[in-house]
Formats: sequence, C-alpha cells, structure tokens
Amino acid sequence: MVEKMTHDSEDADANGWLLLSRHLDDFLGVWPPARPIQLVPTLRRQQPGWDSTTRRFLGVFSPTDGTTLSVDPILAPLFKTLDTDDEPRASSQINPLQQPAEQQLVQAHHSTPRDTDTHLAYASATRSELSSVARLIEDVIGLGSGSCFIAYFRFAFKVPDLGSPGTWLPANDPNLPQWLKPFGGDVLVALDRHDRVLAGVGLKRHDRYVRELAVVTEPEARGRGLAKALVAQAAERVLQEGMLPTYLHAPNNTASARVAQATGFIDRGWRLIGLSQAGEALLDQRL
Repeated sequence: MVEKMTHDSEDADANGWLLLSRHLDDFLGVWPPARPIQLVPTLRRQQPGWDSTTRRFLGVFSPTDGTTLSVDPILAPLFKTLDTDDEPRASSQINPLQQPAEQQLVQAHHSTPRDTDTHLAYASATRSELSSVARLIEDVIGLGSGSCFIAYFRFAFKVPDLGSPGTWLPANDPNLPQWLKPFGGDVLVALDRHDRVLAGVGLKRHDRYVRELAVVTEPEARGRGLAKALVAQAAERVLQEGMLPTYLHAPNNTASARVAQATGFIDRGWRLIGLSQAGEALLDQRL
C-alpha cells in the first residue's frame, strides 16, 4: 500500500513547532530555556494533570534548545545547583513566538539533522547529555539511582494514512476496559465482531495545544498493525482539531518505538525527565 501523507505543507511544520513551544511554555513554565539547563520553580507543578495527579518535578530535554527543569517552588532549593550559570541566549533564541513566521519556518526546517551521519552524532550527544542530567538530578536531590525516569518525547506534524479501523466512543462507555476510562472524552477503539475491544488509543488532554496519545493492544490482537493504524487515525483527528499529537515511551519499549516511528512520530532526540513513583515516595520522606 502506498502511504499518503496528510498535512504535508511547510505551514503544517511551522504551526506544529509553534504549538509545541506554547505547550511546553505552559506545561513547564518556560520554553525554550534561556541557558543549557534552566531551573523553573512554578506553581504549575502543584496543579493536577490530565489524570488528576501532580508531578512535582518534570523536565524536557531538546538537543537544539537545552533543558528546562520544572519544579514545585517548595522543592526548588533541592534542585538549585542544577541550574547552569551560562550567559543567557540572545532574545531571538529565547522566545520563537516573537519571531517572524518566515524565520520560525526556517528554524523548524533545520532543527533536525537530515543526513544519517549527522543524525547519529546528534543522537549520541543527546544520550550523553541526558544521562548526565539524570545522574545530576539523582545525586543532587539524594534519591539514588533509578529514582529518575527518562522517556522518549515524540511529536508528529503529519501522519500516514493507514485507514480508519477505529471507532470513537465515550470513555465512560460501560463496555470499554477499565484502562481507557481515566482518559475521559472520546477514546478510539478497534472492536471485533462481538464488540470486544482489540486495541485502543486514549488522549491525555494536557492543554489546548497538545494531545498525548497512549495505545494498548490486547495480546491476542498483536501483530496485525492495529496499534499503528489507530495511532495514525487518532493523530489525524488531533491535527484536524488544530492541536499537536505527542507520544511518549520508555527507552526499552521497542514495540512502542516501532509504532511511533511508523506513524510520523520520529525520534528528534527530545526526551522527558521525571521522578519515578519510587522517586516521588523517597522525596516525600525527605520533606
């Protein structure tokens, strides 16, 4: 099957970068960072997220922009030494929303390396820098190895047309599995002839700029391409509604990585940093 790409104009890419920047500025308190590692104490970390839980520490790493570490102001003293003291960047680099649309478009186009050799070097530098940040976090706040998690942070400006095997249903539909119910709103499901759910995609509604996709396939339905088709279908709806679809997965989740890569969520080297459940519990003990 020949894949047809939608939203393939340069305008779609430029709009996607704008949505991402606005989302991260709201989600973290500052984006892009003004220096390689910027600590941002913000009340945003005291507010419930999409699932009504709070994350008192979150960070986003970009190989081109640096790292913002967003933290509950109460915890800021624990993280203070992670803030880099480099000179702030030029104002044109601090807030891309203030740049002319043409300049944003050029920067978006060149923000990911195109040739393979450059991309490999880029990915290697990303891993090295990110592991250093994770180790710093664990050492500085004294929570020990494994208290920090790292996730691949992907986003798509356009998606392949893989068909529409899914049906949108309200998350509170009594026939849906329990794991889909916390998402609220509509969820996308593939059903068998007995209306049993074979696979589903839920949307994490972080803000008005982004919808994060989460997909699960029942064991007996794996290997049919359902996850890829549903992710592409859900991402297309998010794009049509004027938002940016994002996708997170653990570094060792190769199946999820394959789904992401096949549906337009390419690895640009961006990562999310946070505290594991064990890390959150240890942090509670220190407060």
